Amino acid sequence: MEEAMNIKIGGREIPLYYSTYETIAIQREIGCTAFQLKDVVFGLKLIDEDGEAKLDNLRMEVANDPDRMEKLAKLIKILGNAGLEEAGQEADLTEKWILRNIKPALITVYAVTVMALISEGNTMEKKSERKGDVDEILEEEQAKKPPRS
Repeated sequence: MEEAMNIKIGGREIPLYYSTYETIAIQREIGCTAFQLKDVVFGLKLIDEDGEAKLDNLRMEVANDPDRMEKLAKLIKILGNAGLEEAGQEADLTEKWILRNIKPALITVYAVTVMALISEGNTMEKKSERKGDVDEILEEEQAKKPPRS
């Protein structure tokens, strides 16, 4: 499953595109899985100790950490260049251009947007949302698994 959305950086509309192909680039270039991005890039932390993650008690550390900002730029470069390619445009984004054109006060906004795209891309489709033929082998394998308790 692939997902796309647009962001605006430096007056330029950039389509972000996320698929399995980009997860490989993320693993190679950033050094973590897409599921580890919340820690490695976004620095998602619970503000209080109740142990339950809700939007009102989460904070991102990306804006306070230069290493995370650089990784966010790398992530935007990967997803942005993929989006540009998919749109038939030149994939010309660089990390330096991205960091030079993101307003510092908006770093967290970009991080939230990218995190939402990746979260959506990593969510399985509900059966009612699927289009076309269903992969019968996958369904058979899922049916064989014992129910979780």
